[in-house]
Amino acid sequence: MADVEGPPRAAAEPPLPEPVLARQNRLRLSLVWIVPIVAVLVGAVLVVRALLQAGPEITIEFRSGEGIEPGRTEVRFKEVVVGHVKSVTIGPQGQKVLVTATLERSVKSIAVDDSRFWVVRPRIGTAGVSGLGTLLSGVYIGVDAGESAESRTQFIGLDQPPLVLRGEPGRSFVLRADDLGSLDFGSPVYHRRVRVGRVVGYSLEPGGRKIAIQVFIEAPNEGLVTLGTRFWHASGVNLQLNASGLTLNTESLASVIAGGIAFGPRPDDPPGPPAASGQPFRLFDDERGAMAPDDGEPLRVRMVFDQSVRGLAAGAPLDLLGVEVGTVRSVSLQPDGSLHSLPVQVLADLYPLRLGAVRERFVARHGADKVDRALLKELVDHGLRAQVRSGNLLTGSLYIALEFAPRAKRAKFDLAAAVPELPTVPGALADLQPQLADIVARLSRVRFDEIGSDLQAALRAVNASTASMQAALSSVDATFRALTPEAKAAIAEMRQTLANANQTLAGAQATLRSAESNLTDSQAPLQRNANQALAELQRAAQALRALADYLQRHPESLLRGKPDQPSPGVGGQK
Repeated sequence: MADVEGPPRAAAEPPLPEPVLARQNRLRLSLVWIVPIVAVLVGAVLVVRALLQAGPEITIEFRSGEGIEPGRTEVRFKEVVVGHVKSVTIGPQGQKVLVTATLERSVKSIAVDDSRFWVVRPRIGTAGVSGLGTLLSGVYIGVDAGESAESRTQFIGLDQPPLVLRGEPGRSFVLRADDLGSLDFGSPVYHRRVRVGRVVGYSLEPGGRKIAIQVFIEAPNEGLVTLGTRFWHASGVNLQLNASGLTLNTESLASVIAGGIAFGPRPDDPPGPPAASGQPFRLFDDERGAMAPDDGEPLRVRMVFDQSVRGLAAGAPLDLLGVEVGTVRSVSLQPDGSLHSLPVQVLADLYPLRLGAVRERFVARHGADKVDRALLKELVDHGLRAQVRSGNLLTGSLYIALEFAPRAKRAKFDLAAAVPELPTVPGALADLQPQLADIVARLSRVRFDEIGSDLQAALRAVNASTASMQAALSSVDATFRALTPEAKAAIAEMRQTLANANQTLAGAQATLRSAESNLTDSQAPLQRNANQALAELQRAAQALRALADYLQRHPESLLRGKPDQPSPGVGGQK
């Protein structure tokens, strides 16, 4: 079979190379994995760092979880963040809130037995305004680090911030008082009206008869408190009305509202060494009592009165010649055996040291053995007696006065009695009451009805006489009115006559003077006659003047004539 011609065959192709088989490296990473790997490494570092820096985890028990948020609320020590709140849960019995917080490792010493925790929030109280910064940042948990070496993880939070932090410069003292008054936590403490401290606590002493008040005096003023310092209540307003006028005394407006304490040395005490921290002091009721000399131990005395003592109460003064030497402690009834009367027993505390130089002089003469009772016995032997007197007429309050009665009966004073009895005398009010009763009895026997009837009859007779006199006066007045024109004319004529007489007299006097200048010694009789004539003219002029005056006062004499009794000024002539 013949070959068929086809297309021309190309040049010969080179042979293909033999394939080489190679295995792929499965360990080779792509660049895409770099980012996750770096993130994992960073996270691991952060976790390790957190584990290394993490401190203890503590649980704090609060009454309320207001404002506390997990992961946001901070734990601060001296305003430095030292931890964060991890969780907030309700306690097992549903009464408390359990706050779990994690502290930093650097402050793990905070988690000790005597550390204190509280919630810092805005507060307004007697200690001032605090926590205003939390209005923007939110509440946080404050810490007062303790000093104990024992670790602890369970704590009970405080309801109020502590008033004194550990390490705060200053000194604490204890004041013992009968009652708290208006004091409270944070009440100010003043020295010369400058605030130098505050009240940080108070509690009842065992038995409940006294109150222990803790005060803190801030540095650098703690040295002002010495062993002789006196503390007193500075609360409210002290108003006094005495011979010097009205006196108003107070420390500050804050002490008036929230109470306060003031302290200072007595004026006559020398400066002493500073008091140690925790030194106890007595808290007086007012500045007057604090600055008074020491009274010493009181001597209880007993007094029995056979009269009403309404207005005499516990605390009333016991005065010796106007000097307060004690106070009344109690007033009670003490019936006698027959119950026919009920005497009033008054117990009082008498302070012998208030007698001053009198007691010192007695001690110098008789010694110090039972000197107070012996002194009272000698005073009683000399007439010392107790008497109830009125202290204030407006309020009716009474007090007991010890004075020497001038004619007092001899009384017995028992030195060995547990409570010696002072003899008494009736008070001025007791003597006044029988006298008032006798005056009232005498007045009740007066017949006021008959006296009133007689007075009314006398008044009616006086009224009738007055009416008749008024009628007579009216008649006389009408007569005078009718005679008045004629009397006036007569008086005018008499005055004209008098004026003419005066002119004639003046001419005669001029003639006499001219004649005297011409007369000689031989003409003396003529001069005497002229003088006599001049004197007669003067008497006539005086008589006319007196007559005119009389007619002006008594015009009715022109009709009725002159009365029998001569009137002065007319010489008894009609």
